[in-house]
Amino acid sequence: MSGRGPSGPSAGVARWSDRALALCALAGLIAAASVPRTWARATLSDRGSALLVVSRSGWQLRPAGPLVVAFGLLTALVCVLAHRRGRAALGALLALLGAAVTGLALSRLHAADPLVHTIGRLRIGTFQTDEPVAAGTAGAGLWVAAVAGIVVVLAAAGWLQLTRRAAAAAQASTAGGWAGSVGATQAGFAPVSGPASAEVSGVGPAAPGGIPGGNGAAERGVDHGL
Repeated sequence: MSGRGPSGPSAGVARWSDRALALCALAGLIAAASVPRTWARATLSDRGSALLVVSRSGWQLRPAGPLVVAFGLLTALVCVLAHRRGRAALGALLALLGAAVTGLALSRLHAADPLVHTIGRLRIGTFQTDEPVAAGTAGAGLWVAAVAGIVVVLAAAGWLQLTRRAAAAAQASTAGGWAGSVGATQAGFAPVSGPASAEVSGVGPAAPGGIPGGNGAAERGVDHGL
């Protein structure tokens, strides 16, 4: 027997499965933590100098921001349940939550446009400049949430694949062990037939007119003595 039994690959798969779940939970928490940061920014500038900067966090961009927080925390909770139960349905739920986080974050890419429109309508004389320029950008927090959602989807898909591989390996190992035990049982209790069985058992063939199963020479000796 070699030292590399079926428990070795199964243990490796289980280890990588736990790492995938840990990465999934971490990405969900990062997505939730990125919501209080800046998600949209609008700047009114002139000749390279910023005259007015307006920013909005994920909390202020409702309902996308609060939903990302809820989905991120729910992702971490589902990862704990998946680690304990290992059901494939929980992996599908994790992938769905990650896709929802990514979709919500990317849906706010143009959240700065209303801010740009608002500060662009301000009077030019307020800032004592002739040609103010308004521009808007997406904040770093929004991109962090989007990337974290993608990581959740990939980690959930990897966990599903590893879980199925571990289940297949365990099933094959169980089937191989059952077949081996059945073969050993049949080999140990198979009846032995033929002349060898008679010699092993010590019982000879029945002689004509003698005692069934007795020794023919012994019977003849008894007859002559009588």
